[in-house]
Amino acid sequence: MQIWLNDALYIPVTATDLSSLIAELSLPEQAVAIAVDGDIISRSQWQDTPLTEGIRVAMFQAIAGG
Repeated sequence: MQIWLNDALYIPVTATDLSSLIAELSLPEQAVAIAVDGDIISRSQWQDTPLTEGIRVAMFQAIAGG
C-alpha cells in the first residue's frame, strides 16, 4: 500500500491506521496533529481511521516558540 505523507509518497511497513503510523514513525503522540484528506482527525479517532491506498495524511508537530 502507498500513502501520501506530508506530500511525499510513503509505504507503511506495518501501520494499518493513524495510531500505528505514529508509532511506526516514532513520533510523540501528544505533540502531533493529523489531517486526512484535508480534515483534522481528533486523537480519539486515530485508531479508528484506517490507512487506505492513496490516502493523504498531513502531520504537524507542535514546536515551542515565542
